[in-house]
Amino acid sequence: MSGNSSLQFPPTTTPAADDTVIVPMTADMVRKAAKVHLHALADSRTALMGKAYVVAFIDWFRQSAHGGIAFVAIDIHGDVFGYVIGAPLGYPQALSRHMFWISARAVLLRPWLFFKQEFRSGVLDRLRLASGRSLPRGLEPELPAPTLSLVAMGVTQAARGKKIGLRLVQACERRARELQMRSLRLSTHPGNAVACRLYERCGWQPFPVSGEMTYYFRILSENFEANR
Repeated sequence: MSGNSSLQFPPTTTPAADDTVIVPMTADMVRKAAKVHLHALADSRTALMGKAYVVAFIDWFRQSAHGGIAFVAIDIHGDVFGYVIGAPLGYPQALSRHMFWISARAVLLRPWLFFKQEFRSGVLDRLRLASGRSLPRGLEPELPAPTLSLVAMGVTQAARGKKIGLRLVQACERRARELQMRSLRLSTHPGNAVACRLYERCGWQPFPVSGEMTYYFRILSENFEANR
């Protein structure tokens, strides 16, 4: 998948466990979710592109006509303590085309990013997708289609230990079922032990693709395994 899911934690006010709810992201919540993203995923290619890029990136999932998912964890004061976004497999091409000029501007303002190998690889991937070409596929399990990618997730430092990450994953899974998805997948950094434990607790299973990322999948179709 494109993007990374994470459970790193920036500081903010502390939410009470009983006044935080998971709700669909609205337009006025996008910038707040972007702020969480910029702290929680500070080293990601997306965050390196700057705040304007992150806002546009998250908002694409919020209003995507491609079955996008966007939820936030919010309290009664309107503070956002976490978010999750996702979309069915195949979304990167539409996203890359939508973000092309925003990406170009972000890169022109940050030429030093080309000294980062991971960033250069990401730019090339986006150009291939925007031009209609697909990326090479690695070894991965055959998942029942349609499949939803959990693209990115972040939780504030103040929300740590309050199961907000768990509730965001569960909200994503419930919405995926409502959209009649039969499976889910995501990627995260191997060193992100907190996120890995959360996904495994939720029933996600890891599978190897490369040394750079750890991939997880979850089957939602109840009769898939029985029919294999």
